[in-house]
Amino acid sequence: MQSPRNPTRRNRNIGTAKQGHGKDNELVIPDRSDGLHWLDRIGECRIEDRVVSNRSVRFIVEENALGCVHPCTVSDIVRMLEALPQSDWVGLDSFVFRQPTRKQLTLSPVWGRLLYYSEVSTAKGRQIAKGPAIFLDAIEPDKVMVWSTSLDPDDSHELQRLREDGHTVLREGRRYRIAVSASSARHTQLYRTLLHEIGHWFDWLSKVEEPASKGGDWIDLERGYFARPKTEREAFAHRYADAQRALLEAKGIIPFPQEE
Repeated sequence: MQSPRNPTRRNRNIGTAKQGHGKDNELVIPDRSDGLHWLDRIGECRIEDRVVSNRSVRFIVEENALGCVHPCTVSDIVRMLEALPQSDWVGLDSFVFRQPTRKQLTLSPVWGRLLYYSEVSTAKGRQIAKGPAIFLDAIEPDKVMVWSTSLDPDDSHELQRLREDGHTVLREGRRYRIAVSASSARHTQLYRTLLHEIGHWFDWLSKVEEPASKGGDWIDLERGYFARPKTEREAFAHRYADAQRALLEAKGIIPFPQEE
């Protein structure tokens, strides 16, 4: 006699995300087939090679699309680099002004990122930079970001930083509405994000590159660096950015008008 029990009718996970439903059409940023980071692919762009503090630095500026703009200019970044100790960003010779895709703007919007190693190439496969690089993303001017009011301590600190950068933050019920302008975006990206990412690089130099140059095992040093909790690495970069920003403000170097 056939059992009246139908196990498929008793499984409450059928047709849900727990059982993988929707994974085949989930909205994700696709990986590159060559194994490199998706940030490494650049569309139509111009390249500017500048001498900054007696070092050759390459700036790659991707053409804007989707109504986006680059809030900072190459000259803005040059001026900031010239104001920082050269030893803090030694080896960091590539800066990329990226135009995110529509999917990246939706899924992974950021002010900027550091890649400890990159191979930046055009859509046609021509490599235009290799090594560590800071990527600064174009932004959508007059965009409104919506955050929940249920924030952890790190997010609460970030919200306060956004206020200090000049973004308009309004609370509406259980949401924060954060209005971004080209001016406030420049303030965030130039005076905070850039310094934050250089802080990550300075941390890397201190804990990996410098000990390795003195005979340490590079692989072990690298493993130890990334074994640290992300919160610890982020806290270091925040401290670096806050300290450098305060010093540059005290010297009257920042803020400064936008330069072409």
